[in-house]
Amino acid sequence: MFVWSKRFAIAGLVLFILFEVFLILQTASQGTSTIPAHMIQYLLVNYVLLAVWVFVWMFDQARLRGVNLWVWLLPFVFAPLPTLMVFILVLQRRK
Repeated sequence: MFVWSKRFAIAGLVLFILFEVFLILQTASQGTSTIPAHMIQYLLVNYVLLAVWVFVWMFDQARLRGVNLWVWLLPFVFAPLPTLMVFILVLQRRK
């Protein structure tokens, strides 16, 4: 894979974990959200469409390399970014 490097994928995973921990610690003691409902709907639609686009890219990459993508579907539904980064690392392994 020419676009992604192992360092970039690993750095992405580490940053994702750090941001998740930070956000969980920040929101654990908060009360109700002050974000308007239409903003949440807008963010949700953008997130879902981005996830669909990334899954289509993963499908294309798996098809080109002869890898079974359907085993990646369930982890992708629950955690798209870490699944994408691990998928990239798996595709870069030498056979």
